[in-house]
Amino acid sequence: MPPMKLDRRATIEDLMQMPEDGQKYELVDGEIVVSPTGYRHSVVGMRIGYLIQRYLDEHPLGGIAGADLGVVFKNGDLRSPDLTFIRNEKIPAGDAQKRFLEVVPDLVVEVLSPSDSMRFVGYKIGELLECGVPIVWLVDPEQRTVTVYRSLSHTERYTSDDTITAEPVLPGFSCTVSRFFGVGGTDLQSK
Repeated sequence: MPPMKLDRRATIEDLMQMPEDGQKYELVDGEIVVSPTGYRHSVVGMRIGYLIQRYLDEHPLGGIAGADLGVVFKNGDLRSPDLTFIRNEKIPAGDAQKRFLEVVPDLVVEVLSPSDSMRFVGYKIGELLECGVPIVWLVDPEQRTVTVYRSLSHTERYTSDDTITAEPVLPGFSCTVSRFFGVGGTDLQSK
């Protein structure tokens, strides 16, 4: 979606004034950008969150949050990744948990939506990596793949039959990529 234009650079305060209309808003280079999502996008994000949370229940290394979490990066942008994992030692205490987080996540998961342009997604992944996120998963529900970015030059693509890990961020975590898209319940394969 095109950015919202103001006569000046938008701020986090401007972002806070956006309507509660079910859209996902982010602050990117001083512009407010809306990222519409859909049912499949949300279900895939929830499935991945569930799988990681099951791992964290046995290995309490940190916490995960969904797309409603705002993360403020050093460059001033505010992003809302579809799924964010943050190690315990980085999670702020007390009232700081009520605001946007100003930490670098340890793992970010982005689920592609039909409206996403690859240019915008590529920019976002580059920004996440530049800001210090060690692992970014780009999940494509249409192709049923996950591309793992550890840098712009170190990427790996996983298909439904492959087993994905998040080493060293989530030591010992592994699962078949197909579980992100449906097993034993509603399969989210395109019809």
